[in-house]
Amino acid sequence: MTAVPASSMSLASDDAVSGGTSSHEVVMFPGGGIDMNNMRETSLLETSDLRRMSDFLEVDFVSKLAKGEVGSAPGPYQASVAALTYACTRQRYRGARPKAVIGQSSGVWAAAALMGAIWIEDACKLLMIRGDLIAEASARHGEGRMLSVVGPAPSETAAVVEGIEGCWVSGVMTRSSVTLGCRLEAREDVEATLSSEIEANVIRLPIDFASHCPLMAGVADEMKKAMSDLEVIESADTSAVEFYDCFTGDPGPVSTDDLWERLALNIEKPFDLMATVQSFDDDTLFVESLPNAGIFNMIRYSGISRKRIVKAV
Repeated sequence: MTAVPASSMSLASDDAVSGGTSSHEVVMFPGGGIDMNNMRETSLLETSDLRRMSDFLEVDFVSKLAKGEVGSAPGPYQASVAALTYACTRQRYRGARPKAVIGQSSGVWAAAALMGAIWIEDACKLLMIRGDLIAEASARHGEGRMLSVVGPAPSETAAVVEGIEGCWVSGVMTRSSVTLGCRLEAREDVEATLSSEIEANVIRLPIDFASHCPLMAGVADEMKKAMSDLEVIESADTSAVEFYDCFTGDPGPVSTDDLWERLALNIEKPFDLMATVQSFDDDTLFVESLPNAGIFNMIRYSGISRKRIVKAV
């Protein structure tokens, strides 16, 4: 994959690298589970950055966002999320850098672009490929669905899920919210069991696949192949920005040597957003990359004060 010229939007360009670091700011990049239609009123939909992204992706998601017609196909949808989050945060950090970036699920690709490790164009193109690989994995392993479970502590939900065949904890969002991946045929059993045993509020997510669980096995290897001809941005000093991908059991920053491996593995591994958020110091200022993306509530319910959360734009 050929890298774009240095005049591109990536933070690896000269105007951004020469800036300083905002030492207390951590930018949060959500995955594809957010409702993009909530963002269609933002004036950023008309920015030149987003127009350019529509051109190179050959997907006119700018007008689709404005009309609430993004659709749910994982490739175009997640590329749209990445493009919009990048454009929003780009407004805040022109000529500067945040202390760290956090990518939740497919949000890792926009996070990697902001830190200067990958061109945003390549990140979006890889997300389009990732969408095709998700469909192929679903065909191999069986259809999956995702559920949001609200109410009980994550440990309570996990204990019940262990006894249900074909269901897994995909991610921990807050102290009272987890995301599950399950086989389509197991969904009704999962819903009934959780509602009766721990009185959980179970919500069906509008996603026709199950990520961050065994139903995505094999996607990481194919992603590595797709990334093999990616041109690394040699001029980028990515060590200046810490990268977090929220892998369960590993809330700390990812080393530069492991970055590409972790980006490929992201779709298969469960995540723990709450543990990652809680790993930061008390003086951290969290920056929500999208208006109304819901990250505010995720952080607040992780025990973090509202006073330490701002929007990028």
